[in-house]
Amino acid sequence: MLFLINLILAVKTVFPNSRNNLCAWHVQQVLRKRFTFLNRGNDKAKKKLYRKIITLPLSEYSQDFEENSQFIIKDKNISKEQKDYLKNKVKEKKYWVKAYMKTHFCSGTCTTSRIESKHRLFKRFLNSASQLTGLFQVWKDLEEKEITDFKDEIEFFKKREEENMEKCELIQFFSEYSDYSIIKLKDQLIQSTNYKLNKKTRGGW
Repeated sequence: MLFLINLILAVKTVFPNSRNNLCAWHVQQVLRKRFTFLNRGNDKAKKKLYRKIITLPLSEYSQDFEENSQFIIKDKNISKEQKDYLKNKVKEKKYWVKAYMKTHFCSGTCTTSRIESKHRLFKRFLNSASQLTGLFQVWKDLEEKEITDFKDEIEFFKKREEENMEKCELIQFFSEYSDYSIIKLKDQLIQSTNYKLNKKTRGGW
């Protein structure tokens, strides 16, 4: 533990603008243990509350997190002590809630899963007798392989997305126009699927 504390302090010294986040997945496991009593029995209201609590760390949108955390804290099924615990956790939301962690550069890493996966991978090629130069060579080789695999995966999904777009009625309707028009239309359709509708406070959508 002392080693980890010293390591964190060293990183802060070298990279003063860096930030230490908490793993959203591990925070979720702590919440599961603390509020597991809500998931017992057949009380649907308690089970719904339990699901809201354990999904807090993985909230994709800050609005969803704020609404759910307020709903939970006001609920009568949890004690004052438990509510105080949640209130204190909410104060530190920027360190463990996915929606807030993403506002700072973190390479998309909100849990330690990727890091642990990397550790398992490196252990296949390295051991206590490995030289430092060997570590960097293995690192380089694995990173180059991942980049190649990533490019192949992107191309695969891009091709599949193109095939799905070809079946779109709107694309087929405008197929008599130029290829440029069709390409622009496809781009707009792909973009439109990435929006999330949020209900407005004053009626309507």
